[in-house]
Amino acid sequence: MANEATRRPNIRDVAAVAGVSYQTVSRALNQHPSIRPETLARVEAAIVQLGYRPNAAARALVRRSSRTIGLLTLPTTDYGPQAQQIAIETAARDAGYRIALTNASSGSVDDLAAGVTFLRETNIDALVVSVAETAMLDALAQLRVEVPYVTLEPTGLASGHSVAIDQRLGARMAVDALADAGHRRLAQLRGPSGSIDASARSSGVEERVAELGLELVGTVEGDWTPGSGHAVGPEVLALGATGIVVGNDQMALGLMHACRDAGRSVPGDVSIVGFDDVPEAPHYPTPLTTVRQEFEQVGAAAMRVLLDDLAGRAGLVHLRIPPVLVERESVARVG
Repeated sequence: MANEATRRPNIRDVAAVAGVSYQTVSRALNQHPSIRPETLARVEAAIVQLGYRPNAAARALVRRSSRTIGLLTLPTTDYGPQAQQIAIETAARDAGYRIALTNASSGSVDDLAAGVTFLRETNIDALVVSVAETAMLDALAQLRVEVPYVTLEPTGLASGHSVAIDQRLGARMAVDALADAGHRRLAQLRGPSGSIDASARSSGVEERVAELGLELVGTVEGDWTPGSGHAVGPEVLALGATGIVVGNDQMALGLMHACRDAGRSVPGDVSIVGFDDVPEAPHYPTPLTTVRQEFEQVGAAAMRVLLDDLAGRAGLVHLRIPPVLVERESVARVG
């Protein structure tokens, strides 16, 4: 058991040194408007003297809030990450915060550490890590972030908070859309194997197919781009499925192109369900049935979690936001 010399100071120690009640210290940590400036100054001095650091609220009190949230991303032009970044920026602005943004160009520990260090040197209050790669999550686990942070990914494996669209649920919705139309032989065109989201969606497809007693005739991997959907399209079509779940809408567009090249109609010969609901999806050659991700909800939820943490109100949070199936014209009934 730790003795008095080694134990960490607590809120009652701060109160004793400052000559106030522990309830007053709590109000000071949460920046309650009733705290008089001279009382706040005594609490601040006690915190510095004792080295009291229970959570981000105490740190923010000592160094003062910068009203800045760090955003660490991978460089990408893909629709999902870009939309998610906009949602975070909007939610931060609505909460009275600005965003400090940097990119981590690889999944290495050194590169991620450099990004975190850069953001912390700007005196950020908290951090949003918008990554979708397993390697980046592994690298993050090796760092001391030292401010509240939230990852925008569905595994919940990072040591901080996580907020994400329920990717598995979305994939199950896609399977249900095909099953409800009578399709029994399904295939999937999934995203790259290193992607957290791609793996979650692929697992969701496999789980739901098995639960419904359907046949998954094969899985082909793409790289999220329309070009990859077109390039592997012949391989996907050769599987002989009547319904195909595609990992994102861009690859679905490429797959539709491959269908036209092969003289196959959508949905006459093959039905397709995408993922994301990009703005162009209603205007594809065949308007695309897809799973919409509610990125605005992700941004707002991430900010709520961080603000609660900064105020000392949050335990560890892993929040999953359900997606929405958007039915259009790329799925037809079988028979």
